[in-house]
Amino acid sequence: MRPSPRRGLLGPFFGFLLVFVALLPERALAFPWMIHHGYVNCAQCHVDPAGAGILTDYGRAQGEILLRTHYRPMEEEPGKAAEFAFGILPLPVPLKLQADVRPIVIPRPGNVRVLLMQADLRAAVVTGPFVASASVGTVSSGAELAWITRNESGFNLIAREYWMGIQPSKGWLVRAGRMNLPFGLRTEDHILKVRSATRTTINDDQQLGASVAFGSKALRAEAMVIAGNFSVSPDVFRERGYSGYLAWAPDKHLVLGASSLVTVAQADIETLLPRTRQAHGIYTVAAPVNPLAVLAEVDLLADSIDGQPSTGLVGSLVLDVEPTQGVHVQGIGEYCDADFATAGSTWTAGAAAQWFLASRLDLRADAMYGMLYCTAGSTPGPLALLQAHFYL
Repeated sequence: MRPSPRRGLLGPFFGFLLVFVALLPERALAFPWMIHHGYVNCAQCHVDPAGAGILTDYGRAQGEILLRTHYRPMEEEPGKAAEFAFGILPLPVPLKLQADVRPIVIPRPGNVRVLLMQADLRAAVVTGPFVASASVGTVSSGAELAWITRNESGFNLIAREYWMGIQPSKGWLVRAGRMNLPFGLRTEDHILKVRSATRTTINDDQQLGASVAFGSKALRAEAMVIAGNFSVSPDVFRERGYSGYLAWAPDKHLVLGASSLVTVAQADIETLLPRTRQAHGIYTVAAPVNPLAVLAEVDLLADSIDGQPSTGLVGSLVLDVEPTQGVHVQGIGEYCDADFATAGSTWTAGAAAQWFLASRLDLRADAMYGMLYCTAGSTPGPLALLQAHFYL
């Protein structure tokens, strides 16, 4: 018996590979490297207090001011340029809408693939203490764990998030629904081993559950009770447990964080065997000097598959430099050993360039060498990825 997305459901030793990049100043948005500007609290720019997803009005404005390349002096305030659909469709104040489109090209010799990885319509309502957010979209491939429809060889309707909650007092959010797991660095890099090995990507690893989040100027934390992914059936494949993080910002250019996750499944979606899965780690986001942002995470992996325990480690290091506003160059190093008791670790080293060339539009190219996932025995090779992202 294999897991399947439900039809019609709406509902020991470790060393980083250091990659050096040197260029020159500063800018950014819903990315951890926004720390360049002293942004250590994701809730300023996102409805989700841990970042990613639909932007707040403030986040939209900062995207226009700080994120993209400007070819002439801009006004102090972005005005309608920051509004949904550039202000053509006025929205009531409590309602937030956002449409995201992200095509990806995988330029393998003799096998060039063009995929629609994201075409989402996101909505949020923020009124008084009440907050709700949801997304619906389509993909041409992948994102199986968020499927609403089930088409094994083509486009599918998906729902990555849907949740609602209340803010009982300043800085607090209590919510329930399908959410991104609160763990480690929340980044749009595609796809870091710390996200794939811990199953905490923002692509389709969201889970149904309830969480309590707190955020202040120097402290952020969230704890989530995981009830399972109800886009997967039957029930034996659903993971249940908890996930959470605690992050401290002693300075406006430094964040130190710790994460913990434990889940139990009667039958693991990959091995089909009973599994208790754990990940516990630390991470940091820092801007030690003006041109440079550093994103680093190390996680201990502790598994028990059909009663057989294993321990491993996964880590990622990203160095981000912005030579001119809107242009980012990154060096990326990754390492993973899923089980210290067996021979076989994986690694990846590479670079990326990203250009926020116009309002709401960015292009990114990744060139890497190594193994994409944390799968022992895989053979290293060249990897490349081209993507565009546009949002309204």
